Amino acid sequence: MPDHAVWVTPNRRAALIAVALLTSALTACGGSGSSGVGTPATGTPAPPAEPAQASADPAAGSTGLTPAGTRLAVAQDATVAWVPLGAFDLRKVQKGLPLQVSVVSIEKGSIDDFKNVQLNATESTATPYYVKVRVKATGSTAPTGDDDPDIAFQAIDDRGQQQSSVTFIGEFKRCADSKAPKPFAGGKSYQTCLAYLVPGGGSIREVRWNEGPSGAGEVTPYFSRPVVWSAP
Repeated sequence: MPDHAVWVTPNRRAALIAVALLTSALTACGGSGSSGVGTPATGTPAPPAEPAQASADPAAGSTGLTPAGTRLAVAQDATVAWVPLGAFDLRKVQKGLPLQVSVVSIEKGSIDDFKNVQLNATESTATPYYVKVRVKATGSTAPTGDDDPDIAFQAIDDRGQQQSSVTFIGEFKRCADSKAPKPFAGGKSYQTCLAYLVPGGGSIREVRWNEGPSGAGEVTPYFSRPVVWSAP
């Protein structure tokens, strides 16, 4: 019998922002509509990453953050701000907690890695990918709650779809999921691995960070112009 269970984890913040933007748009035009939710097995369309532009907004480097829209190679560091999910509120100014983050590697795996993991029919024909990330807390304020900042990384496949990471019950040695040290502040760091099952022979082509500071009632510029690490 398999000794692990597996399921995919959607990006909750992206869903909250999308709902907030849709609600705002519908309120402005006085209309109504419906939306479809992509299944985890096929991924969900990700907004296109716009290129970096000269800008006077506070996310464009004046705060010491890596400018929105920056494209990096694997293993290069970025200085970003993370807003923990428990503190996320579009109605308020969001400064975020300062972090130094990096995508250490993007590796293709084998479905044989999952031989002791319980998979459904779709997952068993998918291609595993492993994204290792490193995160360092550069500020003195620790986040409250249980969220780790690595959930803010987004893996984008070769079809432009965001893939949801896999959560395991038990230990998956091929891609160990490490937790941030508590309290996570004052130069503490950790490295963890995010696992993905990409359907249809697809591949992970880039990893994005789309969180950052924003004004009250505004979406951070990083949402449409994330920091991007491209696969080798």
